[in-house]
Amino acid sequence: MAGREDETDSFRSAGRTLFSLGLVRGTEGNLSIFDGTRIVITRAGAPLEELGRGHLVAGRLEDALDGASSDLAVHRGFYRERGPGAVVHAHPPGSVPEAEVISGEHGVYVFAASLERAVELAVRRARDKGQGREGAGG
Repeated sequence: MAGREDETDSFRSAGRTLFSLGLVRGTEGNLSIFDGTRIVITRAGAPLEELGRGHLVAGRLEDALDGASSDLAVHRGFYRERGPGAVVHAHPPGSVPEAEVISGEHGVYVFAASLERAVELAVRRARDKGQGREGAGG
């Protein structure tokens, strides 16, 4: 299942913002939203700077979401604990250890009421810690 057009636009905007500010690169990070019934999450390996409908997986929270981000369990955990909202997983410089990491134990996770707000909080957190990449527009 792919995301709906307005969802795709929200994901595209969020991903481009994170990328342009140096908070993700390549296929780092992932995004999701949950309305209380349906979760939409980026696919494993989705490039956040150029998301399209085919980069999203949707279904019920308990569904097997084939192709979803490897951090699906982390996103589900936020929604089970907090309810509807959005989760942004970014990788500001210094937030990912050099050694191999276990899914969910790297980067920065932010939960908020909306995807736009979660991105805003992730950007603020990175700026407060001085973690934006030099020359990345932020």
